Amino acid sequence: MSKSLYFARQPILDINGQTYAYELLYRSSLEHGYTPLKDGRAATAEVLVNSLNLVGLKNILGKALAFINVDAAFLMDDMIFSIPKEKFVLEILETVIITDEVLARIIELKGHGYKFALDDADCSKEYILNFQSLFKHIDILKLDITVLDEEKLPRFLTLFKQFGLKIVAEKVETQEQFDKYKAFGCDLFQGFFFARPDIIENKRLDPEHVLILNLIHKLQTESDINDICHTFEQNVALTLQLLRFINSAAFSFRSSIKSIRQAIMLLGPNQLKSWLLLISYANPPKGPKGLDNPLLHLAQTRSNMMQTLTKAVYKDSCNNVLLEKAAFIGLLSLVEALFQSPIEDILKELNVDPEIAQTLIQHTGDFGTIYQLVCSIELFDTESVDAFVNMLPITQEEFSNAVAEAYEITEQFTANMHASS
Repeated sequence: MSKSLYFARQPILDINGQTYAYELLYRSSLEHGYTPLKDGRAATAEVLVNSLNLVGLKNILGKALAFINVDAAFLMDDMIFSIPKEKFVLEILETVIITDEVLARIIELKGHGYKFALDDADCSKEYILNFQSLFKHIDILKLDITVLDEEKLPRFLTLFKQFGLKIVAEKVETQEQFDKYKAFGCDLFQGFFFARPDIIENKRLDPEHVLILNLIHKLQTESDINDICHTFEQNVALTLQLLRFINSAAFSFRSSIKSIRQAIMLLGPNQLKSWLLLISYANPPKGPKGLDNPLLHLAQTRSNMMQTLTKAVYKDSCNNVLLEKAAFIGLLSLVEALFQSPIEDILKELNVDPEIAQTLIQHTGDFGTIYQLVCSIELFDTESVDAFVNMLPITQEEFSNAVAEAYEITEQFTANMHASS
């Protein structure tokens, strides 16, 4: 049986909401489904092979670092020297017992230039006793905020900061938690807070986003091109942003596009709708803005993965209509976080196709299973991944290749956009 691999990546953000690193999580495809390898050393070795050789590190990380879990066995194995120390942070699991031998090995590796993080710190007496000998030898400490005593946290942070450690608050799921742990003095943040909005009913939208919603609505209803051009002309900044996107290296037009009318004619309404949403993700009403905004990366990855999985599922019967619809579902899936309003209201305002709305709200229809699979990969939910893959006419190899291709397309898009800026 040929082995199929996949891994998920979860961003680690700095205090400005920019991507500092990704944690890579490995899963192995076994005969009866997708389950973690029980041998931690084998799991780490597999994700390294997958990321370094099969997919390509640049396609996964861009310019960011990679966090990868290591246990005591992997620390002691000389295969660790195959890891590029400039790009990887070795994340020591909370289950590792720090013996004299393990401590000596970490000191040795530090001497070679390797970076270390401690995982799932809960600030308990047991945790401190086990890991205190490491504090002066590691670079980053990850706090599990779901089990912390917040009243005692400032005292522990003072202790950790004495060793010059960067502090990661992990399992951050709301803007409120992000703001709180930022105020505590944490340096980095991991979780899904940027994709889980605090929805405020009847919140007034940013004027630029009202304009974008209006344009998407016009494109959905096939309004007159003169009307669409006139709407663009109401906002010069939006027009310039769109022209910059379209003239980037992501496209291969023979000559540069100099007008919105020309762009609409060449791109067509479906692709133009997608680019309008991408502009919105790059410039949300709150939070980080620009090409490195993690919300933009997540939306782009979802869109690309919807397309690559759709190609794998439909095979020879796949066509551009299916791919455009799949891509638009991925981009629309985060509008709730973007606009800070209920997704039902936004989809109604955009006059979105009922099948797309059904996928996003009820997770049903032709794309429902593919969409749930994409979300499960993103959440590291391996049981759900197993279930959804088994529902689809897709081989293990096709699934792995589709996931890898989606990450590659996302990073290539980012590189092209930076090259054009």
